[in-house]
Amino acid sequence: REFLSEVEMLSQLNDYEKLTIADSLNEESFDDGKVVCRQGEPGDTFYIVKEGTAVCTQTDAKGQQLEVARLSAGQYFGEIALLTSKTRQATVAAEGELAVLSLDRKTFKRVMGPMENILKRNMEQYTKYKLSQI
Repeated sequence: REFLSEVEMLSQLNDYEKLTIADSLNEESFDDGKVVCRQGEPGDTFYIVKEGTAVCTQTDAKGQQLEVARLSAGQYFGEIALLTSKTRQATVAAEGELAVLSLDRKTFKRVMGPMENILKRNMEQYTKYKLSQI
């Protein structure tokens, strides 16, 4: 629960909401270079980086892979696919050892329902960033 207080998006939740989320999270580990999720695939899981670095890449129209973000402890990914019917917007892989906390779609909707507006606002910022890169 303490770790969740450090996740910016979750910091405004009350203790009960944080406990509910903490009880629902699954911890997963990925070795260096292992792919957590792949661009274009359907998404049904939301991830929060617990330890390590997650590297996000996107394949452009020419087929070139571009690094678009590096995520560290407390940052999250996978919310776009859960909030919309869109496929994964990036491929995310471990750089070194990576530990993440994950929530499936059903649990995400149940426990993160109150956070949906915040996540959608963050998603809009991501979309603006993506458009600025074109």
